[in-house]
Amino acid sequence: MASQTQAVLDAAEVTQAVQDLNHSVTLIAGKTTVVRLYVRATSGPTTAVRGAISVRRAAADPATTIASVNTVTLDPAQPHDLAAQRGDATLSLNFVLPGGLTTEGPLSIGSMSVIEAASGLPLQLTGPAGPTVWFKVGPPLRLRILGFRYRFGSPPTIRVPREVDYQALVSWLKRAYPVADVISTHTVVDAVAPPEFSDMDINAQLAAMRALDMSTGGDPHTHYYGMVADSGFYMRGAASGIPTLPDPSTVASGPTGPADFGWDFDGVYGDWYGAHELGHTFGRKHPGFCSESKSDLLNYPFDNGQIGDADHAFVGFDVGDPGLGLPMKALPGERWHDVMTYCDRQWLSSYTYEGIRRRLLAEDALVSGRGPIAEPPSLPPLTATAMAGYGSGGRPDERHPERAVTTVASTASGPRAEAGLGANGANGAREQLVSVVGTVNLTRHEGGIRFVNPVNAEAVAPGSAAGPDGAQVEEQGPTAVLRVLQHGGAPPTEIRVPVKLSSELPPGAEQTGLIDAVAAVGPEAEGIELIVEGRVVDAFRPTGPPPVLRAARHADTEEDGAMGMALEFDRAPAPEQTYSAQVSADGGRTWQTIGVGLKEPTVHLDRSQFSPGDDVRLRITTTNGFSSTTSETEPFG
Repeated sequence: MASQTQAVLDAAEVTQAVQDLNHSVTLIAGKTTVVRLYVRATSGPTTAVRGAISVRRAAADPATTIASVNTVTLDPAQPHDLAAQRGDATLSLNFVLPGGLTTEGPLSIGSMSVIEAASGLPLQLTGPAGPTVWFKVGPPLRLRILGFRYRFGSPPTIRVPREVDYQALVSWLKRAYPVADVISTHTVVDAVAPPEFSDMDINAQLAAMRALDMSTGGDPHTHYYGMVADSGFYMRGAASGIPTLPDPSTVASGPTGPADFGWDFDGVYGDWYGAHELGHTFGRKHPGFCSESKSDLLNYPFDNGQIGDADHAFVGFDVGDPGLGLPMKALPGERWHDVMTYCDRQWLSSYTYEGIRRRLLAEDALVSGRGPIAEPPSLPPLTATAMAGYGSGGRPDERHPERAVTTVASTASGPRAEAGLGANGANGAREQLVSVVGTVNLTRHEGGIRFVNPVNAEAVAPGSAAGPDGAQVEEQGPTAVLRVLQHGGAPPTEIRVPVKLSSELPPGAEQTGLIDAVAAVGPEAEGIELIVEGRVVDAFRPTGPPPVLRAARHADTEEDGAMGMALEFDRAPAPEQTYSAQVSADGGRTWQTIGVGLKEPTVHLDRSQFSPGDDVRLRITTTNGFSSTTSETEPFG
């Protein structure tokens, strides 16, 4: 006998991270997608039900039937509350679409049915027809995460992020960002600056490492993020700027650990924290809520930094991650806040979601050379609402056996690399490019040159301010000057470069930031001066040809998964000479930088980035800033 319960479908919603019932938020092809049916009973006994939907890509295609992943209880005595249903994943019938149904193009939801869970008998269901939605292709998020190793305490012990910190960040980005995939790598590297270092120290090191990676064939789409364990001290996070134009070379860093901040109880806070700082690298600003600076001049559209207003139009949705023990969860718009705020309970609003999507598309077009560096047109603007006061929260830090490995080929590069500083290299006069990374305090008119390394043209970021021809790209914001001094008293060359102000400067704070440029210095360069507000604040001059690596051997001890390699050079490096280290796990086809600005004759390799059978090689490049010598080891394991 059929059940007497009568059911009504109020709405069907297709969501990935945040959505309204009009489906105004772009659906990304290939991204995990959930169809939610909001069903209520109008009469009959209380009944637990499950559901089924049929979907098709085109009218001529056969329909695919999908069963709900859960059951819901229909009780006619319960008052009708669609907002409550949308705000609780256990109150809607949820259907996970197979990946083959979320490729680019339309998807129509056809028949919808509910079945009594105990008996399997169908219930009568009335209501509107299912929606037709469209999936759009978008680029993936390419990310390199560097966990920074440091010693802290008495006696000093090694502090590094946990494996779950990396996993949680990648998972959060894949669930919340407008991407179908996060193509990521992670490894542990030594912090050059001593603790308690700052985000500016880490971002400077990241920028220098990224330049070397790009110089040796790295993917210029890749964003770099530094992760610092808070088990020693708490390093406040920041991005090296908030680029007005697409600029994947903008780096960011932040802390991680198990703190819950009163609302996040999954054992990791570095996921949403990292998503905030990475959001800045995609040009997203602070909306101005929960004690943060108000820098978003586009006017954030929801009250109090929320991801939705009291009209319940927008609701966040976390598809969950079984591998991390995270369940599927709905996020009511009036309780959850945008990730670019300092408020509690963070997720992406439709405003930030679409903004990052447009910037990803613009970066993809810029790097591929398919178009100008302008972003695609935005969707019609959301209605702005009055911003009444601040919510709770605030900035997170203010809240609660030895084996020898002989080197093989050694090569020299750069002007005078083979004949000392007094003559040109073997190839004669040629344009020389160097990566210059420095820190600037515009308030105090101070600054320092942190890293200088010779690079090739691949290191020049698309749209960067200082390229091989010295051409400038207009960029809003403050600037500094790099003055390149020439041999024999020839007139110097001046290159104006942008100062990338820290993303987390509170009102009234000193204006601090990074310079990160690839500068054409010419074949006869003798030094570089950093000029801030018309005053020379620092200078770099190379000191003789760099030493040559002779051998690399396994060090006696290994700690926390790090394999030490002791290096032997043909002579002691001069004070201004450093070396960088790169590692390859595929026989030298690709390389990743694991150290820059190094001086101690030991480099540490993170064993976790290698798999059994990998052809692992180490490349050491010694440099005086303008010229370099590179040596590669034989394969080792």
